[in-house]
Amino acid sequence: MKNLRRITLISIVVLGALNGRLALADKMNAGTQDLVIQKMERVLSAIGKEDPSWVPTQQRLADLLAERARDRFMLEVEANCEGCKGSKADRQKAIGIYEELLRQVSLNEHGPILFQLAHLYEMAGQNDNAIRLFEQIIKEAKAKKINPAIVSRSHASLGDLLFQKNKFKDARYHYVIALKDDKLENRALVTYNMAWCDFNEDKLSSAITILETLLKNKHLITRDTEEGSKYDPVFHADIMRDLATFYSRKDINDKEIAQFESLAPAQNRKELLFHFAGEADRLGQKQAAHKILNRYLEQPDLTKSERLSAFVRMAQVNYDRGQTTQSTQDFAKAAAAFKNTDCDDESKCEELQKTMKRYVTELHRLKKLNPDQDLLNAYLIYNSTFPSDIEMANRSSQIAMDMKKYPVAIKIYRSISESRKFSSKEREEALTNEVSAAEKSQDLKLRREAYLHFLKYSDNDAKSFEVRYQLAYLSYQEKQLKEAAVAFNDLAEDKKGSADLRKKAADLSLDSAAQLKDEESLQKWAWDYAKLFPAHRAEFEALARKALMNEVASVANNPKSSASDMKKALKKVMTTDVATAKPNEKVLFYTNASVLAKKTGDDGIYVQSVMALIAMNEVSDSKKDDLREQLAAHYEKHLDFKNAYRMASQVRNSKVSEKDREFRLGTLADLAEMNPERHYKAALKAGLKGERSLIMRSRLVLLSSNPVKELKAQAPELKQKPDLLNETALLVYARTMDKSGLKSVFEMKELRRKSAAQFFQKQDFYNKVANFHPKIASHQLNGKNDRTVQKSIQERMNLTAKADGMLKESLALKDITAQLIMLNIVASENERLVKDLASLPMPKGLSPAEQLQYVDLLKGRSKPYLLKARTAKQKMDELWAQSPALGQLAAEYKMARPEIQKLLLREMQILEDLPGRGRMKTAVSDSLDSSSFSSRDLVSARKSVSENPSNVRDLENLKYLETKMGHPLMPSYLEARLNQIQRGKSL
Repeated sequence: MKNLRRITLISIVVLGALNGRLALADKMNAGTQDLVIQKMERVLSAIGKEDPSWVPTQQRLADLLAERARDRFMLEVEANCEGCKGSKADRQKAIGIYEELLRQVSLNEHGPILFQLAHLYEMAGQNDNAIRLFEQIIKEAKAKKINPAIVSRSHASLGDLLFQKNKFKDARYHYVIALKDDKLENRALVTYNMAWCDFNEDKLSSAITILETLLKNKHLITRDTEEGSKYDPVFHADIMRDLATFYSRKDINDKEIAQFESLAPAQNRKELLFHFAGEADRLGQKQAAHKILNRYLEQPDLTKSERLSAFVRMAQVNYDRGQTTQSTQDFAKAAAAFKNTDCDDESKCEELQKTMKRYVTELHRLKKLNPDQDLLNAYLIYNSTFPSDIEMANRSSQIAMDMKKYPVAIKIYRSISESRKFSSKEREEALTNEVSAAEKSQDLKLRREAYLHFLKYSDNDAKSFEVRYQLAYLSYQEKQLKEAAVAFNDLAEDKKGSADLRKKAADLSLDSAAQLKDEESLQKWAWDYAKLFPAHRAEFEALARKALMNEVASVANNPKSSASDMKKALKKVMTTDVATAKPNEKVLFYTNASVLAKKTGDDGIYVQSVMALIAMNEVSDSKKDDLREQLAAHYEKHLDFKNAYRMASQVRNSKVSEKDREFRLGTLADLAEMNPERHYKAALKAGLKGERSLIMRSRLVLLSSNPVKELKAQAPELKQKPDLLNETALLVYARTMDKSGLKSVFEMKELRRKSAAQFFQKQDFYNKVANFHPKIASHQLNGKNDRTVQKSIQERMNLTAKADGMLKESLALKDITAQLIMLNIVASENERLVKDLASLPMPKGLSPAEQLQYVDLLKGRSKPYLLKARTAKQKMDELWAQSPALGQLAAEYKMARPEIQKLLLREMQILEDLPGRGRMKTAVSDSLDSSSFSSRDLVSARKSVSENPSNVRDLENLKYLETKMGHPLMPSYLEARLNQIQRGKSL
């Protein structure tokens, strides 16, 4: 490469030497040139050497032949045919003429001939002749006194020829001599060649110094023209490029980079820096190449294309340095620059694309076994920049798949499938690959997007059906069951799809509907599938029937179901023909019907359905017992205790003990106004203990035809609960009024402090008061004479004293009524005594002084009685205002059963007749005035509860009436019912 350059340079030198003549001649065309040569050859053949014109004519002919040889040589190069145009013949003729002339003329006068001949030798491949020519001139210089300028040029030319023979040391020797001539033409070229000699002799520092010195003296970098010596920018650029090569043969430092930049001519600085970076890169100096490229990128006048090339080169350099991350970043910059660059030069853009592609593929080759993010990024950058390269797009997607970067792979596949730059086949393959990538990712969102994207762009109907199935199945996996059910149903009904997938879709649509508890859709689809898939008809019909039952169960068990919903479902069930249904289906049918009927309040269907289940042989005995229990509870809830008893009596549940069973049967019989004694006695005989046994004993007493006798028999057990014994005794007394027969019971220590015993005690007291009160109230003071006065006063005082004693007796009884009776008597009679004493006539014969003394005596004797009257009156007012005992008595009377009210009426009437005012007085009056209820009221209340068993208000009203006048067990039964409702339970 260097030798070819030298040939060109020698040509320049020779031509420069000949410019005195050749350059002045106008350029001839080939025809004129041939004609002139022919004429000159004819002229020369006619004249002799002695002719003065012979030398210049010969020289002119040689010049023309040399010129034509050059022209023909260029044509041969273009035609790629060596010697085909006659360049060699012309060159040999010219050489012959010049050699002849040199023997005939003075060298000092015809120096250009020497150098033209040397040039022709080189062109003819006769370098040795040229060397001998220059060596001879140098050797004979002194002897023949050859012009020093010709000698200097001969040294320079000889140096060039030796250089071509790789005799760098000898060439440098001649260059040094030539440069001693200050007037040496093309001095810069000789200096330049001398630097190359040092370079080739491994004298790198010297070579660099020579070029740096030359470049620092810009005025030396010239070439000789017809106008004289001119600055040669092309040569300047060549020197800079070679300096880059020299620098690159050693470790390039920052100083040299800066030196290079400063030496580079401004107009070529960008190109030269880029070349310098390339040389550094080529020779393995990657770090230096990176720095130089950075300097290059700092140049202010870079075009987009130049910046792009720099980024591409930078990426490659960093890749070679092993800094793949940085390399990828630079590659990204290159890609961005490429996008912003207008491709005016298509071939250059194609070359840049190839370079960028080569970068990515080289990176891939390096990381083939362990692909990483840098490699993937490089591919993505390339794909973004050149989206039409299907090969690279597929490679990048495979890298993403290998790295399990499924979202990235999907994005690449999508860019292919959505681009019309690719073939239909390539797009379909990309769509399929996208689905595969999404499925491998196991990411449900990615899968859904891939399926939808496939369906949007694919023309493959068969594959689309499969993808639709996968999309539906994805919804199924994500528990989006409503969406899945509809999608599977559409697939099942699509006759274009494969039979296998359609059947699977049908099964999954029903499964989805079942999970959704969408029994309506399930039924409809199952019936449809029975027609669409005849081979599976029985299977789908069974599912349809089962769906109906599930729908019913769903409606029945859904707390949000309205009464209308449940009635609609019940109607649907009852209109369904189950004649051909299997026994287990019938069991389910009647079970669901009973549940719905119970919820809708359709007692007829409920009882009918439960009875149908009880009648079925397929229903187990234990289940039948449960059903009878349920039916008994139903009747009981509606207060139909007779049917409740009938159902309960048929239950033979071994889990229920005999005593519990008999107790329940007895209770139901009792409430049904049937004779429960057999069951109560059986329960007691079976060992029933506790409170329930005492209740039964109390009922046995009250139901007995001889309750006094039965009470005496049961009293030893009833005394365990004195309150119950007390109540039972009062009821028996109210029924029999047999005080003497019950005396032994009332005298039991358990009743001494109970209302029954106290009731008898205070009845005697009330009788005693009834006998006493008329006596004291009717007593009058006798003022007939002193003796009768004294006697009657004493009698009255005795009566008041007895009243005081009876007041104390009432207090001992701790009976509020007795206390009020006696307080009233004490207050009224003491007050009357004071008035009566004041009304007595004055004894006769008393002096005025004695009369005053008498009055004072009366006042003194009356004062204690007046005080006692006022105290008693005050105590009565207090009791009428706030006595708890009076309030309790009024409430008990109001809530008491009629037979008990009958016993309490006397006491309440006594209280009503007593004088006084206050809250308790009003309570007593209100209790007596409370309206009474009739049996019609009780029947009406029972009907209301029967029709609406869970209505709390109706239950409380019935409880009140039952307490007042109904069955003794009903209040406690209804209380239990209310407690169950409050706890959120049903009977």
